[in-house]
Amino acid sequence: MDPNSSYLLRIKLFGNPKKARKDIRCFYFEKVINCDLTNYKDLVGSIVKQYPPRYMEVAHVQYYDGDLKTCPEVKSDQDLMLMFEKHSETKVLHMIIAYSDPSEPYEPITEWHSDSEPDNNIEHEDDTTNKRNAKGGKRATRKIELNKNDQNGPKVPFDSPAMGTRSKTSYLASPAMSTRSKRRLGS
Repeated sequence: MDPNSSYLLRIKLFGNPKKARKDIRCFYFEKVINCDLTNYKDLVGSIVKQYPPRYMEVAHVQYYDGDLKTCPEVKSDQDLMLMFEKHSETKVLHMIIAYSDPSEPYEPITEWHSDSEPDNNIEHEDDTTNKRNAKGGKRATRKIELNKNDQNGPKVPFDSPAMGTRSKTSYLASPAMSTRSKRRLGS
């Protein structure tokens, strides 16, 4: 990649405010792109492919303009080129991708929360891998605790890396499972 046309995009991905989790405001990730080879449609397409929205949601793109202290929307290739021109000296762009329902009017994000502020409700891309490898590269395991009052079997916490939460519990032996599956889980 040509260093003169390479830009580091620091992107905050916001989900639909009506459907997103309240404890995590946004997801933060970085992406390096070449401004000479990137157009608006390809940039948005690559981000949507990597982090897909929910059914029938639309992606809206904004960037932080440090001079004006605003977050203008990017809707075309011309807006994208203007964005790159404004950040040609630093080669670092702070972007916002927000998913929203197309049937409702989009309310642009007006203020940028800087990374220097302590924000507990921003999840970084690396946080998910750190949770998985909490014990020196090995996956953390939990023993299943048997509840004597429970008729359907022991409760299993969803603390696996694939589930991403720790607050939910499930029954090990579901009534919908066959006897063969229950035997496999018990051993």
